[in-house]
Amino acid sequence: MYNVMLVDDEKLIIQGLMNIIEWEDIRLKVVETAQNGYDALEKFKSKPVDIIVTDISMPRLTGLELIREVRKINSKTKFIILTGYDEFTYAKEAIKYGVESYILKPINEEELQETLINIVKDLDDKKQEKNKILDKNTKLIEYIENKLNENYIYDIKDSISIDIENKAYTIANIIIAKKDKESPYINISEIIEKYTEDNYEVLHKYNDQAILINSWDKDISRNKVIEYYEDIKDKLSKESNESIFISIGDLVLDIKELSKSYNTANNLKKYILTEGTNQCIYKEKIKEVKEDNRNFKEEIDYINKLIIEKNIKDLEKFIVDILDDKKLTPKNIYDFSIKVIILIDNISNELKLDQKYGKDSLSNTIIQLCNESTRESVQSFIIRELEELIESMYMNTVKYSPIVQQIVNVINDRYYEELSLKTLANQYNINSSYLGQIFSKETDNSFSEYLNKTRNMKAKELILNTNMRINDISKEVGYADTSYFYRKFKKYYGVSPSTLREMKNY
Repeated sequence: MYNVMLVDDEKLIIQGLMNIIEWEDIRLKVVETAQNGYDALEKFKSKPVDIIVTDISMPRLTGLELIREVRKINSKTKFIILTGYDEFTYAKEAIKYGVESYILKPINEEELQETLINIVKDLDDKKQEKNKILDKNTKLIEYIENKLNENYIYDIKDSISIDIENKAYTIANIIIAKKDKESPYINISEIIEKYTEDNYEVLHKYNDQAILINSWDKDISRNKVIEYYEDIKDKLSKESNESIFISIGDLVLDIKELSKSYNTANNLKKYILTEGTNQCIYKEKIKEVKEDNRNFKEEIDYINKLIIEKNIKDLEKFIVDILDDKKLTPKNIYDFSIKVIILIDNISNELKLDQKYGKDSLSNTIIQLCNESTRESVQSFIIRELEELIESMYMNTVKYSPIVQQIVNVINDRYYEELSLKTLANQYNINSSYLGQIFSKETDNSFSEYLNKTRNMKAKELILNTNMRINDISKEVGYADTSYFYRKFKKYYGVSPSTLREMKNY
């Protein structure tokens, strides 16, 4: 079943559309209606749909302006225009925005129904194709990670682009280090396709990271392979306007040795921490790097002291100063960071705080940490974990005023309900403005901030510790609107819920 929105400034037209089409018979459901483009856009932002049927001439935002704005949010939404304007300029503009059909009023019922049926078929085909791609993507990743039988590649040889006989092979990891985390998704496959022959596969691991598999003639030189990846790096950087990092695996002479090339590329990926972006890294390039076996005992002892003092300001400065040390190797950075995470876990247990890392959550957190790809993101990760710990310590020791303590208890116990400061103020017979002021003063958060923070912390635990669907987790923690949950979660943790789940899985 696909969701539909009907948009027209005449209520009778909308009512007519509801009645002339047997929507459920063609696997469609009208979930939203709007009487102007602006209202439709706001509704789409909070609850996206698959198909929008819209008039052109409407107040506040025309149908064409609506299409233009929705395309910025989701380029895959399908549009049908219903209009009384039989003018070429309108039709031309509609074609430019990729409208599925331009139907004149009075509406021909059969024409509209046929258009809708064709759209449903197209959506089905795209979903089926996407599922095939995802399945192949997952299986190939499992194969190069040595999780499948070595002969599996021969079973799927007709569905992949690389040659599997009498060739040489390399695997490279590609990382896009975005300047702005809110930047739109970059399709690495489309860019590489412009500059590469058929003998390659792009596997999408998670946001802004991909695996590139190439097959080569057996007599190709290592220098030629590196030149190719340097060129791909430059092309990706130019077309995406972002910083690119590529780690290149060994050149292997048998398709069954792909995992060897992958392991090398994966191990080299960590050098983004010390070598920076806009680099291609390979074994020959970093062979002079010497590991420094620092144990960081003094640093961890000092961090322990600052945690007990709840001195987050000095903690942040100390973490940044350590990780800014250019002499650190990637191993040093990860060793230090993991020791900080383990220290946080130990302190949580000693102080009998709410368990921060229960069961396998500690290992999941460490895996997530190791997937951070820059010094800055590692810094942010550690500081965020320290802030959460100190906040838990503060909540465990600070005595709020009785009314604020009651509100905090309600949020912690009933965060999944539709809570509002006004409702709780009425319940406790107190002015809502005054309650909001003292709550903010004592907790350093507004009521909504505290509620969202609690919900997001609970959601993070469910994402990392269960196999619940993201949509179900959204509802479980109190967000009726999944897209709103995604925005709040990403704002708080820096990654989307699905990206965090994928990090856990890999």
